[in-house]
Amino acid sequence: MKQYVEGCDQCQKMKNRAEMPAGKLRPNKVSERSWQHISVDFITKLPVSKGYDSILVVCDRFLKMSHFVVATEKITAEGLARLFRNNVWKLYRLPESVILDRGPQFVAGLTRELNKMLGIETKLSMAYYPQTDKQTKRINQEL
Repeated sequence: MKQYVEGCDQCQKMKNRAEMPAGKLRPNKVSERSWQHISVDFITKLPVSKGYDSILVVCDRFLKMSHFVVATEKITAEGLARLFRNNVWKLYRLPESVILDRGPQFVAGLTRELNKMLGIETKLSMAYYPQTDKQTKRINQEL
């Protein structure tokens, strides 16, 4: 039966897939200068050395240059913001974009911490509450 299903075109089209469907491919922006667009990842589950068990890998997409920073697997958004500030951004400037494959809650926490470190006051408003962002709503109507 398995051999029949694997060879049947109709069965292959109708078969449920266990993995998430691939989204539309969107190419990344092309960098025009170094450290303009970076990607970030973690190497985890390493043997513990001096209290660290992970490596933060930061890659510049223009020069293909990499920067490696020791970290722990349980790093918080605040900790990651501090690592970026102290080991990457002070050397190369703030990038225009960062590709990071952590979840949305982690990225939201990272953004909040970065804003705090940079002195940017984040003011959130509720959707459909024009009293807080009336100017933007007005421009949206004009557009």
